Order: sequence, then C-alpha cells, then structure tokens
Amino acid sequence: MLSAGEAPQLRKSDLLVNENLKIDIKNRIRGKVTVIGIGNIIRGDDGCGPKLIETLKKRKVNASLFDCGTVPENYIFPILTTSCDTVILVDAADFKSEPGTVKVLSLNEVSGTGLSTHNSSLRLFTDLLMTGKDNLNIFVVSIQPKTIAFGESLSKEAKSGIDALSEIFAQVLA
Repeated sequence: MLSAGEAPQLRKSDLLVNENLKIDIKNRIRGKVTVIGIGNIIRGDDGCGPKLIETLKKRKVNASLFDCGTVPENYIFPILTTSCDTVILVDAADFKSEPGTVKVLSLNEVSGTGLSTHNSSLRLFTDLLMTGKDNLNIFVVSIQPKTIAFGESLSKEAKSGIDALSEIFAQVLA
C-alpha cells in the first residue's frame, strides 16, 4: 500500500510489457502515421482515446492526430487528406483483462470479437477509410476500461495505460 504522496513504481514486469508493446506497435507502422482517438469523454474510461490524443498533441509527435470522439465517420475526409499509410485507432475495449492493460489488435480481431463499444460504426469507418486505398495499414490499440459509467472520470488505471502509450508513441513517432 502506498502512503500519501508516494508515487507508484514500475515493476520490471511492467517495463518488459511496455517494451514488448513498443516493439509490437513499431513493427506494425508503415510510412506516414495518423493516430485517431475514439471514445466518449463523459463515460469514464471510454474517453481513453480522446485523452491520449490530447496528451500526444502536447508531446508534438510526428503523426497526424484526430480526436474523433464518438463519431469517427465524421472525420473520414480530413483523415484521408493526410495521405497517411498507417492509421492507429485508439479506443477503450473490454477484452477481459486488468483495467489499464493495453492491447494491440488487428481489425479482424476487433470485428470478430465485438471488443469495441463502437464496434459497428468502427467497422463502417475503417471500410470507408480503405475505399480507394486498399493498402492502408490500420490497427487498433485498446485500453481495458475499469468503468464506462456515465459521468465518471478516467480511472487511475486507465490514466496509467494512457501514460504508457503516450511514452511509447513519443518514442516510436519521434
């Protein structure tokens, strides 16, 4: 148990997980990158995607960044004008893990499991993005939420996942 004012420490296992996550993300990226945050900021950890975009904008990473909220399909044309080669979708998803856990998924894994809270619109969104650009590389980075209750703020576990992702993206997209 932490005493008041004591910062949590990263365990060696956390560092290894983050390094493996960084390698996985780096190996999936090709060319020019766009990162898209999806989620509802007034539903607790469902706001992970938009919060990560906010954090990345402050870090000035080498990628186009879009906070699409709950309507990513409204951003199709602005995203396509970036002429990106890789699109990374960041969204909260319940994949039955510890809150704050980060997982990288292919589009097939997302559509096949119903992981995203925005599943049907997410599939339509990615299909529209790929129209006319069959070689577009798209994958999803998901954070396991603790709560997506209306009116809740981000949990400390989700914030931890966002912090880890922010650091990884800052390194990979330097």
